[in-house]
Amino acid sequence: MYSLALFVITIYCLIEDELYPDYCQEHGTPRRAGFAPTLSDSECLTLEIVGHFLGYTTQKQLFEQMGERFGYWFPGLRDRTAFPRQSANLWQVKTWMQQQVVHRLGGHQAPLQVIDTMPLPICKLARRFQRRIFRTESVLDGPRPTKGYCAAKKEDYFGFKGGLRITEYGLIVHAPLLQAYGHDSTCRDALLTGVEPDVQVVGDSAFLDLERQQELNQVYQIQLLTPLKRNMQPTPERQPFTLPGWTRPIRRLIETVYAQLVERFHVQALKVRDAWHLHNLWVTKILTHSICVWLNIREKRNPLDLEGLVQFEKT
Repeated sequence: MYSLALFVITIYCLIEDELYPDYCQEHGTPRRAGFAPTLSDSECLTLEIVGHFLGYTTQKQLFEQMGERFGYWFPGLRDRTAFPRQSANLWQVKTWMQQQVVHRLGGHQAPLQVIDTMPLPICKLARRFQRRIFRTESVLDGPRPTKGYCAAKKEDYFGFKGGLRITEYGLIVHAPLLQAYGHDSTCRDALLTGVEPDVQVVGDSAFLDLERQQELNQVYQIQLLTPLKRNMQPTPERQPFTLPGWTRPIRRLIETVYAQLVERFHVQALKVRDAWHLHNLWVTKILTHSICVWLNIREKRNPLDLEGLVQFEKT
């Protein structure tokens, strides 16, 4: 368990001494036009990760609260407009760092992984034509906001889907941004990108497709396990791809990760104006979750015990 001060120092050292130098060695130092920022990239990344861990939902709130708490450690934290620009310009660095954390923890080689999707609304469906956000084409290759359906709230929304693929201990291996429109089965191939051969993948009944499951097993040696729907009877053809009872507790792990992303990291309340900033915030929150899992593993703790990772002083 870390104190908050030690947590900040640990995150900074992890980035400054391990992750950021490796990125610069592989890709070079990120270049920007104009004046150099007053914060170093490692400082900016540290402030973001700690701020998202503490549950700050906007860049303004993050800037103000982190400046009030740790301004004496980060004297370069001066300009409220420069900080979010620098943060957004580092989205490629954060994407690489997330992949590096997964690589160091052997996430892609995990023999059992779980997939699911979650709604990422940007506005109510009724306001989609009056919205002022996401009006221009994105500079990033990716989905456009569309109509989607949130089963938990039983309502339509306008926005995106967030894909999740996690290991059996809760590390997020892959988290693509997906189009909201359409059934979860249309996201199957995107969620399985990068899965190694001889890996078992657990999904819910939305991913049930016997023909595609057989193809994945024969061509890519990936066994996609799903429960049968209520109106289906077990058959010899379906049996190798039917979710066995021992995997059901593992299936619940993704519900835990889902809840942490919603309740602690507020991924369903992203206040952004375009796809660039959406991608930046999404990958920052995924990276923050992965680093917390990494720290818990280092301390030989429950990887998903984020509540107990930092001990806050009683006031």
